[in-house]
Amino acid sequence: MPLKQKLIYMKKASLGWLFAVITLSVLLAVSVILGVTGYFSSVTYLSSPSDLVVGDSVSISVKENETSVASFTFDGSYLPNETIPHVIQINGGLLNKDVKVRVKAEIFGLNEKTPFDFVTTSHFEKAEDGYYYYDETLSVGNKITFSNYCIIPQNNLESGEKYILTVVVETLEATKSEEIWQK
Repeated sequence: MPLKQKLIYMKKASLGWLFAVITLSVLLAVSVILGVTGYFSSVTYLSSPSDLVVGDSVSISVKENETSVASFTFDGSYLPNETIPHVIQINGGLLNKDVKVRVKAEIFGLNEKTPFDFVTTSHFEKAEDGYYYYDETLSVGNKITFSNYCIIPQNNLESGEKYILTVVVETLEATKSEEIWQK
């Protein structure tokens, strides 16, 4: 191969390397900028699937004298007072004794404490303390339906944000509940 052709080949090869180095440098700079601003983590958070989403049905297993929790994610794009089908059942399969049940729910991700309302079954009644009380006892091995629908609160939810709805189910032995829980 003549010297002139070798020089032309070397120039083309060095231009290819120069292009690759410049392209990789630009991509590295963009990645650093996006990483520092938190763009990657915000996209991951907003698109992350969760196990429980508002609108899914769930069964919460309870034990006597313990608290059980289920958390759900939902978008802020729901309208205030919108009613969403959301079946929550309380399962007494792990119980050794009959218990009284109360349920409360709150939203995390807002600056102020925000209660969450439900369309409950006929055996649940909301008291002044914000809890929904079951008017009968939950027997060993039985399952009760707490709600069929949830109602989005009237707070100013931001449509691009995700929020966490936490449902807390508390149980006490049926004989002790009246002395400890005051409606």
